[in-house]
Amino acid sequence: EPFPLGKRACSYNGCKCNSRGKQLTVCGNCVWSDNNAYVVTTKRVSTHIFECAPNGNCCDYGKASDCGSASARCK
Repeated sequence: EPFPLGKRACSYNGCKCNSRGKQLTVCGNCVWSDNNAYVVTTKRVSTHIFECAPNGNCCDYGKASDCGSASARCK
């Protein structure tokens, strides 16, 4: 059972997102459906979950079991 993200430290490791002005919690393998560009643009790890701020700031929660797969959290 993975920890709820609220209990997990989010590391501000220099990652960046193209979050299009939205607050997002997404896996590193997520892409925008209209152009297939990755949401996480810098320090992306496909198996990690990231918190993306509207301004493109980002932190990394670390590995998540669904990330890197077809059922990854991408919203």
